Amino acid sequence: MSTLTLFPTYAPAVERDLFLLGYRNLRAHIVGHVSLSFLVAAGAWIAAPHARVLAWLGWMLALALVFGLGFWLFRQRAAMTTINAQDLVQWKRMHLFMVTWPGLGWGSIGFLFVPDAQLNNLMVMTAFAGALAYSAVSNAHDLRGFVVSVTLASLLLLSQLPAAFGDHAWAASGMCLLYLSVMAWVARNAHLTLIESIELRLANEQLAQRNAEIASRAEKANRDKSEFLAAASHDLRQPVHALLLLVEAYRQQVPAASTHPLMQQIAQAGHAINSLFNSLMELSRLESGSEKVQLVDFRLVPWLKLALERAQPQAQAVGLALRSFVASGVGNAVAHTDQVLLGRVLGNLLGNALRYTPRGGVLLALRHAHGSAGLWLEVWDTGIGIPQTDQARIFDPYVQIDNRERDRSKGLGLGLAIVKRATELLGLTVTVRSVPGRGTRFRVTLPGGVFTLQGSRHESGASALTTPVQEARPASWLVGRRVLLIDDDAMVMAAMLALLSGWGLDLRTATRGDLTAFDACPPGWEPECVLCDFRLPGPMNGIAVLEALQQRYARVVGVLLSGEMVQSVQQDAEDAGFLLLSKPVDAGALMSLLTTLLERRSENRSS
Repeated sequence: MSTLTLFPTYAPAVERDLFLLGYRNLRAHIVGHVSLSFLVAAGAWIAAPHARVLAWLGWMLALALVFGLGFWLFRQRAAMTTINAQDLVQWKRMHLFMVTWPGLGWGSIGFLFVPDAQLNNLMVMTAFAGALAYSAVSNAHDLRGFVVSVTLASLLLLSQLPAAFGDHAWAASGMCLLYLSVMAWVARNAHLTLIESIELRLANEQLAQRNAEIASRAEKANRDKSEFLAAASHDLRQPVHALLLLVEAYRQQVPAASTHPLMQQIAQAGHAINSLFNSLMELSRLESGSEKVQLVDFRLVPWLKLALERAQPQAQAVGLALRSFVASGVGNAVAHTDQVLLGRVLGNLLGNALRYTPRGGVLLALRHAHGSAGLWLEVWDTGIGIPQTDQARIFDPYVQIDNRERDRSKGLGLGLAIVKRATELLGLTVTVRSVPGRGTRFRVTLPGGVFTLQGSRHESGASALTTPVQEARPASWLVGRRVLLIDDDAMVMAAMLALLSGWGLDLRTATRGDLTAFDACPPGWEPECVLCDFRLPGPMNGIAVLEALQQRYARVVGVLLSGEMVQSVQQDAEDAGFLLLSKPVDAGALMSLLTTLLERRSENRSS
């Protein structure tokens, strides 16, 4: 609003709303003007001269035509998508003209006064007061028009009072002036209230628009961050993948280097970068909403057994006992949830327990939830414990209670943040109970709708999961096995060749996602296994290349290697029936995988 004046101007948006409000009120003005004119003429017909009544009524109906013309013009303006400042000025001038003439019309109602006809005169005064009161409220959008119209109407009416009221004209004039003042005050308050409500509504709309824009920018920034991290992760994983493979290849070629401190530190640094990439990307996907829950049915006990097998090397490395407990009646439980996400939850809980337990052991338990139809999946440890004051913030990213020096051997502070985000996505709850110096228990509650019990009444009692260690075949078993390697990154290709050649594999290579992969296989040479990168130059990605190769070589085993952390890539690989290894790939894990896959292929062929 501008500085305080009798008739202030307002912001264009406020003026536009006043314009539209005036347009919406015009129809009611016309109907009220015509209806009240007929009522007044009918009431005055008995006492006032008929010619005067008809003249006044004709004058009022002519003014109604002015209203109608204005209504039509306003309708054309209101239909416009934009109303500029010039339109608003024209609207104010036209509305002032439209209300001025009807004001004169209602002021001329004084010509219907008849001396000594008290009932008629009272009716005329009442009609004028009603028209004035209606104008005070209905013209709140145009205070200037109201003041001009009512002033002219009142002056014209006051000029007729002496002829109608004689010696009592001064009293009637005083009452009219008092009433006019009160109505002017009412009109002013209504105008200020209207302006305040319009400004408040516009401010709320602007605030909502800004909030929507901020939310949109934040959502875009979150998507851009996820896309950047995905691209950066892929590009950075390639050299880290090559580095770890070259380190392992060098160890094979120079056995004495395996125990050298520098070589060990290089390997540790590479694994630390790999762990950081995995954790950051996993947390980013969970927070950005790009991770989608894939509900499947799976048996809990075999799934827990695999989780123990994966955690067993870490437990053995730190000299801790890793035990399990399955309560009676839940051994045949079948879960209905996202197996991968729940696996991340359990893997991070087990890894966290093993990392912060200097002595004793870790227990993985599956048992009935007390007082409900759910199950408790618990990880107990005899570690350092967590103070009560810190238990609420351990699920925040990068929070490590006992690692202020940021020792990387104690993790990165992202595992429990991933646990929290993943359980929220799955609709599960995770709680912690801990006593400093004695240990900690993390509990994930699986409600009744997440699992079913099949044949549990036949179980005999509580049990423990066994994790037998299979005897690994020596690397010499891989000598001469035919493997096709497809990767477009020259550094990764060189590292893979150095490593796999050291195992004695019979290798062929390709670098594109097209049918040139067949050219890498000479006549009589059929690959037993294909290690193929996902992102390749050419029209085909890694999955399409593996499918094409399997159509020609029915018994070939396809393994997809990828630096992508996008869930769709993992899902597409699973749907196509290919095993997916995320880069960087551990050399020992790769050897174990090749040994297992090629051994199964040999067994299937002999059978």
